[in-house]
Amino acid sequence: MIHVLDTRHLGRRGIIAVTLLETDEGLVLFDTGPESTFETVVAQLPERGFSVQDVRHVFLSHIHFDHAGAAWRFAELGATIYVHPRGAPHLIDPTKLVASATRLYGDKMKLLWGTIAAIAPERVRVLQDNDVVRSAPFEIRAIATPGHAGHHHVYHWNDNVFGGDVAGVRLGSGPPAPPLVPPELDIEAWRESIAKIRALNPAKLYLPHFGLVAGDITAHLNALEERVIRWSIWFRARIRAGDDEQKMTPAFADYVADELRALGATDSEVADYEHADPSFMAVSASIRYWRKHHPEEVELPAPTHSDTS
Repeated sequence: MIHVLDTRHLGRRGIIAVTLLETDEGLVLFDTGPESTFETVVAQLPERGFSVQDVRHVFLSHIHFDHAGAAWRFAELGATIYVHPRGAPHLIDPTKLVASATRLYGDKMKLLWGTIAAIAPERVRVLQDNDVVRSAPFEIRAIATPGHAGHHHVYHWNDNVFGGDVAGVRLGSGPPAPPLVPPELDIEAWRESIAKIRALNPAKLYLPHFGLVAGDITAHLNALEERVIRWSIWFRARIRAGDDEQKMTPAFADYVADELRALGATDSEVADYEHADPSFMAVSASIRYWRKHHPEEVELPAPTHSDTS
């Protein structure tokens, strides 16, 4: 059986999910949520007949704190933490990760993410692309899926996929939205990752933001890919026009909010999307993407000077 646990991050429901899979060998978690919500997640286990000691395996889609912040708590209780090879060093020594996040979140770090601590190396297991872990009766396959982050995995077992952030954010009655974040946004890689998920033809797709995708999964992935492309082109046009980050930030927030409302999201759900996927992060991410990967497409034309002699 599969359960979706609500972390209730900052007291808000339906923002960050932890997916739980029952196996013959104990519980498997896909992502953990932030450490600030660890106790909230753990409190839901007895309601389903389990304890935190039953959690034996934790599969991380990537190491951003809203997905992996509580991993060290489960590791201390004996769980094995599975992660992309590029993510493992930052779990074992999170110093650089914490410093980077602190530059972004400042004095809100503790409130948002709780305490971040190192995981003992023996509790971390690196998974390469297509590695399989057996937790009877399931075989769980890691699939490298960059785009949102270079160290991203989705996980496939039977006809289920845990999609991580590369499979989009979808809250309430709203549409799928791509969380464009720095520093590793890569539009081409993201589209290839969506194609990998599409090729698996899953019957069920689980998202960290938020839970089981309702309705047609192909339609979800198609809408997500269309938005990945169109949003990136919106930024390209703004960069070409000479807009700076300060000007783009409120404009993109309005662009996203208007689109979400037009596609069925309520005002409350629009606020939830902003909480799960802050629009300001897409601005620096997209500027960096275009200037790194396609600088020729965003170079401003050199000024021309008429000959007045």
